[in-house]
Amino acid sequence: MKLVDATYLHSFGGKSILEFIFEKLKSKEIKTFYFLLDSRLKSNLINQIPNENITLIDSSHQQRFSFYKTNLSRFETIICLSNIPPPILTKVKTTIFFHNCLLLNPIAHEISFKNRLINLFKIIYIKHYNQKDYNWVVQTPLVKKKIQDYLNINPGKISIYPIFKEKPKSYNATKNKNNFVYISSGLSHKNHIRLLKAFIEASNKTDSYLTLHLTLYKNELIFKSYPINLNIEFHGTLNVDDVNRLYNSNMFAIYPSLVESFGLPLIEAANHGCKVIASNLPYVYEIIKPSLTFDPYSVESISYSILKAIEADNLAETKVLIENKLDNFIEFIIN
Repeated sequence: MKLVDATYLHSFGGKSILEFIFEKLKSKEIKTFYFLLDSRLKSNLINQIPNENITLIDSSHQQRFSFYKTNLSRFETIICLSNIPPPILTKVKTTIFFHNCLLLNPIAHEISFKNRLINLFKIIYIKHYNQKDYNWVVQTPLVKKKIQDYLNINPGKISIYPIFKEKPKSYNATKNKNNFVYISSGLSHKNHIRLLKAFIEASNKTDSYLTLHLTLYKNELIFKSYPINLNIEFHGTLNVDDVNRLYNSNMFAIYPSLVESFGLPLIEAANHGCKVIASNLPYVYEIIKPSLTFDPYSVESISYSILKAIEADNLAETKVLIENKLDNFIEFIIN
């Protein structure tokens, strides 16, 4: 039996990866897989897994260690989907899917001091439990280079498998003019404060009415007031269908994040016909050719790009540059 360990994985990009993989595994011999899941995970896939093939645990080293100590002999293969190797030395084929660059060089990132310390302890944990014969999977060459450097992993043990949903067969080509969407959590490296300041600045320089859609709750970002021609829509956490409706109805997707391991929303936005305006950072150019870019550390630069987007008559379409390798990854973990 093969263990799919998704402890610590319960939201946003990591949750999407798990759900994409599960949808593919359903068409295979699903009963040959055992799922160790985080009790915080809210997903329909939980109800689709046979009871004898699933365990939910709290996101703690102690509970994860206890599970491995009791059950390790049952498994011929282990696939860890949440960046972190097994909490016990193993002699079976083990693969770690790494998708969180905040864990690499954590002191350097623009996140809270508390989260820097947490990520520092996590990277120490990863290095301690890693074994030379473990396989690692990442989604871009950029992240492969980073884990080579920061985790000292043999490049021959690292595979690259980008995972995302294929382009929808059709989408709404008629979109709301001057409407922008940013699909993201409220973590500090997602750069919402500079983004809102840039929209305020842009609104003060145009007579056009601007709308920004955010997947945050209103109390997560508190500004005293906005210009009369700026509308901020706070949608909170959305399901996949509601996210797709936002992509389908809005002309632009804007993405000012400072750090990403992949940037799945960039691909999803492009595949739904949005023109993507994004940070002028390497992670963007790894996966898409954006319509416009800006310096994510500069409010003025972001504001300028917003104005340029709404004023341009023939802004270039955004293109996805990479190929989905989900099927290849499934074959990798099965064989």
